[in-house]
Amino acid sequence: MEKPAKQEAVLREDLNVTQLGLISIQRKIPPDYTNWKVAFTRSGIESEVECNGTQKYGVPYGIDNDTYLALQEIYIEQGCPEDGTFTFSMYQLLVMCGLDDTGGNRRVLRQSLERLSATQYWISGAWRSHEDDEWVTAGFRLVEKLAFTRKRSDTDGAKAIAVTLPRELVRNIRNGYFKPVRAALLRELGQPSRAAYRVLDALRHDPVQHQAKTGHLQISLMDLAQRCGIATDRPDKIRRTLEPIHEDLLRTHYLSEVRIEGRGKGQVVYYVFGEASADADPELVVLLTGMKVPLVAARKTALDYPENVLDGVAQARAILAQGYRPQNEVGFVLDVVRSYGSGKYTWPDDPVPSQTLPTPVKKRRKQPTLFDTEELADPPRTAAAGRLLLSGVKLPELTVMEAVELFLSGHVSTQEMLSLKNEERPAETVLGWSVRRHQAATTR
Repeated sequence: MEKPAKQEAVLREDLNVTQLGLISIQRKIPPDYTNWKVAFTRSGIESEVECNGTQKYGVPYGIDNDTYLALQEIYIEQGCPEDGTFTFSMYQLLVMCGLDDTGGNRRVLRQSLERLSATQYWISGAWRSHEDDEWVTAGFRLVEKLAFTRKRSDTDGAKAIAVTLPRELVRNIRNGYFKPVRAALLRELGQPSRAAYRVLDALRHDPVQHQAKTGHLQISLMDLAQRCGIATDRPDKIRRTLEPIHEDLLRTHYLSEVRIEGRGKGQVVYYVFGEASADADPELVVLLTGMKVPLVAARKTALDYPENVLDGVAQARAILAQGYRPQNEVGFVLDVVRSYGSGKYTWPDDPVPSQTLPTPVKKRRKQPTLFDTEELADPPRTAAAGRLLLSGVKLPELTVMEAVELFLSGHVSTQEMLSLKNEERPAETVLGWSVRRHQAATTR
């Protein structure tokens, strides 16, 4: 099979959330905007959605769109746990949302998580259950459970955040009811254009045959306002909100044409979409699902690491065939595929004593530096300091995030961070640090 070409990074999210407009695209909402209720037809089904926020937080809006997309992405990256519960750090969430690590941004994301956890939705006849092939009436919160964990020694806030997603959404994602989101396009757009892109992209998809999407969309202006969560029923205000969004989406070639016809509340918006985003190679997806990887995680991995899947699956299968039993087999398979070629795992026929087990990357001999004769005084252990130490080191963003996390947790010294500049393969060294942390944790 010919080696697949590298494709742009693609995120995934449940199709219901954006088609139903559960989170307003608006950057700001009125202080007293604590609930809303809309009615519309979805695929011929009369539907009603009710949202009840709290006086303290209001209803989900703006930044919550980025937060919830990031939560779904982290959930998928962690192998789609069946109970919908997963753990991450605030720093990881900041990176996923494209925010700097500042006290203000940490407070904004904490409030976003709390708002998503505090808001109750009641969806009448409009939630699509992909597994059951049914339209469902359901009530839930987008974040069913939320916990911040910190030790007494943690002076700068919680180190771990645990989130449980609602069962309805978890079942859909695990069964492949999602839509792709183009990460490159998200980076080009600000809010509210970023959130509006996701709503329009969701509306392109057939809610029943969800992989089918149209190149044209016709929707009433008032219906579009409801799906976008625009808090007004005045057509002139709705159009003023949409105008800069349309300009952004035309500029980035996501849209090739927009026109609005009609008068007053009878106006209709016509969209013509630009280039379609690439999807994963189905043969690679089949290989991964054959290793018990959930469909959504298989598609994402095949799209993000197409050059690794063939050999990575073969290596994971060979290791498992030798009797190795990881605690989380799906997570193990995904890790082998993502890290294939880094040396983190060895093939069973290698003449190594621990040949069937994950093997840490051998540490390279340090090149001489200005700090060889004297230890460098440790700077404050902050994310900004960690990134500063990595200046000039060519690493993927996820690897940078991992290195900074290791630095913040004390598993990596300042001198080790600086030494990456002299490494031929710095990403492999960071993987070795991760293995070292794991080994230290298991021997406690």
